[in-house]
Amino acid sequence: MELSTDIRFWLPALVPIVFLLVAIIKLRWRIAKASVVSMSLALLIAGLLFGSSPLALLFETGKGVWNAATILLVIWPAIYLYEITCEVKAVEAIRTGIQRITKHELLQILILGWVFPSFLQGITGFGVAVAVGAPLLLSIGVRPLYSIVIVLLGHSWGATFGTLALAWEALVQQSSMNGNEQVYAAFLAAAMIWIFNFLAVLYICWLYGRMRAIQSVWPVVVGLSLVMGGGELWLATINPTISCFLPTAIGMGLVFVVSKIPKYKQRWYNTDSPIMMRLNQTERAPLNDTPAKVTSGRTMSFNQAFLPYYLLIGITVLCLLVPPIYNALSVWKVALTFPETATAFGYMTKAEPYFSPVQPLTYAGTFLLLSALSSLWYYEKKKFLSKSAVTAINKRTFEKCKAPTIAITCLIVMAKYMGSSGQIYVLSTGIVELLGIYYVIVSPLLGMIGSFLTGSNMSSNILFGNLQMLAAKALGINPAITAALQTTGGVLGNSFSPGCVIMGIVTTGFNEGEDKILKLMMPFTIALAVIFGLLGFMQLLL
Repeated sequence: MELSTDIRFWLPALVPIVFLLVAIIKLRWRIAKASVVSMSLALLIAGLLFGSSPLALLFETGKGVWNAATILLVIWPAIYLYEITCEVKAVEAIRTGIQRITKHELLQILILGWVFPSFLQGITGFGVAVAVGAPLLLSIGVRPLYSIVIVLLGHSWGATFGTLALAWEALVQQSSMNGNEQVYAAFLAAAMIWIFNFLAVLYICWLYGRMRAIQSVWPVVVGLSLVMGGGELWLATINPTISCFLPTAIGMGLVFVVSKIPKYKQRWYNTDSPIMMRLNQTERAPLNDTPAKVTSGRTMSFNQAFLPYYLLIGITVLCLLVPPIYNALSVWKVALTFPETATAFGYMTKAEPYFSPVQPLTYAGTFLLLSALSSLWYYEKKKFLSKSAVTAINKRTFEKCKAPTIAITCLIVMAKYMGSSGQIYVLSTGIVELLGIYYVIVSPLLGMIGSFLTGSNMSSNILFGNLQMLAAKALGINPAITAALQTTGGVLGNSFSPGCVIMGIVTTGFNEGEDKILKLMMPFTIALAVIFGLLGFMQLLL
């Protein structure tokens, strides 16, 4: 008996995903609670309806926990680093320093919420950009909700060719495209991602101050988008590995050039911006630019406050971009082994002799931890921190790590249950059979779902890359089109994936409900996914 794509299987396969969204958006459950129930539903459906054996589900649990650990090993040190900067009041010093670079408030937001996170995404990934960017935006007076939304929008365009193109390489491996198809897919994906990059930044400006804000910075937005998005488009077909990192590094340098333009040296702000916190209800001026003082009474400079991020950039660039060092550090790899499994319907999950290998010495979590510990040592030495303060940092970090650990682990285990039991296969192939050639229009939504469930565009490409290739062959179309739509959809899904959302929540202290974040993110990104799907369909008509 074979696994069918009819409604008896298709509707149950949809249940865990629909429940997760309804629980978060409509019922306003916390992600941790919603993810536990959604995972349980996926487990029951896999075992009772799709014929997964208890042993197979145990193996998938192990895979999910391992994948979750690779993400949590980034989140934990990121939270620790954030708590250190809070304890020494580094955010106040950073705010003062940024205001000295430029007094244009919206440009400050674009630097900390778009350009710098994009640079970090280019080399690190794994949510580091959110963990760093969100609290930095908070430091200049952006409300917690919008600190999260802005950095989610600002960094996620790098989710395909960022992290030195890991997600792109995963797509190439899964889709088995030939050389010409790879070049065409890279061009299409980079072009659509550039459009998203540009529109996302305009959306950020709109949130800040509507058309007046856009008019104030449009030359900067156009110029930086040309350099970063346009640079990625140019390099994606030549050298995908550096196609995000190099343009964003150039963009970082251009920020300092832009800040010297007289217009952006002058103080400019939107008095009634809904995304900003002001000093109090009656005073409408921007937050002041007096030097920050820590509990000890000592004044902290901008460079001292930014030390953790200097260290993070330096360690990352040194370990990843200097070949002799990278080659030496990348020798040590850790992976798990899992056997082949099959459901009662014959749906196979191949053996994994070297499942999801991790290089501990070149890992983003390692870089964050080194930066955090080095900064902790420096601040203690300079008397910015006391022993009791360090104890308080450790306690707060432990408390804040509980919810994201539960949520991310459950979400990724849920994705594993759905993938190994055939639920993902039934959902996707059912859509192909139902829509035929019009499947191309919804093709980005599969990438979006994969990225939303796993928190990673790379995982989404692994999950759906081969299926997108098979769908293209079945429909008789160029597989480069569906491959490009797959990874572009993954970029869009990454912008509101629970893993990234949680990273923003725990580093800003936002406690008003995840549904508010999703309501600002999802209409914009889903609309773009449909538009990109239509553009892909139009390619078939040319």
